[in-house]
Amino acid sequence: MRVFTREKIYSSSLARGAAQGDRETIRAMMIGWWPFIQAFERAIDVRVGHLPIKPLVARFGQSKIKTFFSEAREAVREMKEEEGSHAVLWAEGAKEFGLDLYADNYPTLPSVQTLIANADSDDPVVFFSWLAAVEYIAEELAAYLCHSPKFTDKFACGHWTWGLAHDEHEHDGPSHLEIDEDLARAYHPALDPEIARAALTANMHECIRLFEIASYDIHGTINETIQ
Repeated sequence: MRVFTREKIYSSSLARGAAQGDRETIRAMMIGWWPFIQAFERAIDVRVGHLPIKPLVARFGQSKIKTFFSEAREAVREMKEEEGSHAVLWAEGAKEFGLDLYADNYPTLPSVQTLIANADSDDPVVFFSWLAAVEYIAEELAAYLCHSPKFTDKFACGHWTWGLAHDEHEHDGPSHLEIDEDLARAYHPALDPEIARAALTANMHECIRLFEIASYDIHGTINETIQ
């Protein structure tokens, strides 16, 4: 999945333009993804304290679920808190390009709205599969751009704080990605792990494919609008 995601990031004209330090492309990226970043935070917030327990009890039994469910809720709550701070980091990075994402009313492209709609899925398998895919995308985008001097040189501090926060190697304990994948597998009704794996893979591929479409839309539509 990581290789698949990396290929999509590297082939994205939006990501490549940002990596080359093109200021207008970076501005388009900051504006275009902002509605999803905010919605992603809200989607996680909705799940805090509302994770369905019955499917897990039916599958694993009451005794095993009590500890797991407590840990899962805490993990999702922590995820929400961190994604909230990550949204702030994204907005702070955008300020260096003359953008006030909280104050200004920027458009939400239809392709980005499609991503937002899927991030709000009531199906926990789909929801956590998509969260996992988003983590893959965030980690690979961060790795690509944080190792691009033409991009990082655009920041006064010489680095992109949001990107550093999504470094896949900087985790104490289970990462968001591992938590998402574990929860998606736990909620999938199939007893055969290969069936569950195939379903999760299909969900994540669809998410990454839609991100690819939205990326091209952002680069084309918003880049033209802000020039």
